Amino acid sequence: MKDPIYKILLLEEDITLIKKIQQLLTLHNYDVITCTSAEEGIFMSRQYRPDLIVSGVKLRGGSGFHFLMELRNDPTLQHIPFIFISGKEGKEDMRMGMNLGADDFLTKPFKSKELIMSIKSRLIRFTIFNIQGRDRKHTTIVSMPVIAPEIHNKLSKTEFRIMQMIAEGLSTKEIAQTLNISIKTVENHRHNISKKLNLTGHNSLIKYAIKNLTQQYRILS
Repeated sequence: MKDPIYKILLLEEDITLIKKIQQLLTLHNYDVITCTSAEEGIFMSRQYRPDLIVSGVKLRGGSGFHFLMELRNDPTLQHIPFIFISGKEGKEDMRMGMNLGADDFLTKPFKSKELIMSIKSRLIRFTIFNIQGRDRKHTTIVSMPVIAPEIHNKLSKTEFRIMQMIAEGLSTKEIAQTLNISIKTVENHRHNISKKLNLTGHNSLIKYAIKNLTQQYRILS
C-alpha cells in the first residue's frame, strides 16, 4: 500500500531546482504545488492549505524570511511545518530562519535523501500532534505564545520581529546581524517601539517583551 499523499508547497526562485525537487517529491507520492514568489506563496497557502512548505531563502520579489514571517502571523497558516533550503551556508541565515519559526534548514547542495527524511520527519510529528489533539480524552498541555493585542495593532512586522528577538535575549548587535541591518537602525526601531507602546526607561522594553512574548502554557481538554 502506498503512503498517503501529502500536499507540499514548494517555493524557489530557481526554476531548474523547482523541477528537480518536484520530480523527486512526486516520485515519493507527494502532491506538489510550486511558485516562485512570497506573494504567490501566501495565496497558494490560503487556497490549497498544504501539509508542509519547502521554501528557498531567496524568492522572486522578496525573501523566504518575509514569507515565513507572514505565514507565522496568520492564525490559519502558522501551524504548517516549514523547511528552508538555501544556497548559502551561513549561521546567520540559519539562526534567523529558525528564530522565525522554521522547522529545518538545509544548505544546498543537499542530498535527495536529506530532504525526503526531513519532510517525512516533520509530517510524522505533525500528524501525531494532530491525532493527539483530536482523539486523546485526557488533557493535553501545549506551549502557546501569549501576545498582548496592542503589539500587533501598533507595531509593524519588523518591529514585532525585533520585539520577539528582544524577548529571546538577543543583544542589539545580534539583532542587527540576524536581520542584516545596522545597529543604528535597530536602535531606531527600539526607540519607535517604546514610543508606540508608551514605555519609558532603559530596561522597560526588555521587561515588556519578556512578559508579553515569552512562551507560556495553556491547558487544552
